[in-house]
Amino acid sequence: MFCIKDLNVSYGESTVISSLDLELGEGEILAVMGRNGMGKTTLFKSIIGILSCGKGSSIKINDCELAESPSFKRVRHGLAYVPQGRMIFPNMTVKENIQIGMDTTENKKIPDYVYELFPVLDEMGKRKGGNLSGGQQQQLAIARALVTEPKVLLLDEPTEGIQPSIIKEMAQKLKLIRDQHGISIIVAEQVLSFTLSACDRFLVMEGGSIVHSSDRADVDADKIKKFLSV
Repeated sequence: MFCIKDLNVSYGESTVISSLDLELGEGEILAVMGRNGMGKTTLFKSIIGILSCGKGSSIKINDCELAESPSFKRVRHGLAYVPQGRMIFPNMTVKENIQIGMDTTENKKIPDYVYELFPVLDEMGKRKGGNLSGGQQQQLAIARALVTEPKVLLLDEPTEGIQPSIIKEMAQKLKLIRDQHGISIIVAEQVLSFTLSACDRFLVMEGGSIVHSSDRADVDADKIKKFLSV
């Protein structure tokens, strides 16, 4: 239901991603792994439209071509993005942060399922986003993305700066989001234990290309660790 073909992305004269192909099935959680600087964030920024794709690149969701569309149209067609560092609005309340994500939807009431998934956001609804812990801010950023009613959710380094107990809980939350709402998820990540808990399929990026692919049942953790080692 989500397909990328011949994706090319450059910074000026420097090519970062070249002729990349990627497919995501309905209800699938896909891990895109790799060391820093291997192209994961560039991939996500090009998918959501922050970075332009090269000529001939194709990004489709349910056969709708998005490669030439601005970011807001990609969101309306079902893409949602939680960036690295979360990028919540620190001086707005938790509730206001979530409501920002509802500008593109007809429903203006925060859905009950958001607070069922993340009860702490209900408890802290009037607190400023900047006063939350790293884990709570990550939950807030995911909630803000979910209320856009996405078909595909992109999460860039969701475990960054989060304590291990929250990382384990987050893996379970992602599977709940997939199972309860039918949302397909792509996770760019370096923490293998997290992706092993949450993901159905694994890709590894190196030098802007996909160099390894495996299903969860066939995953070779030691091989992926070698790609992740400095």
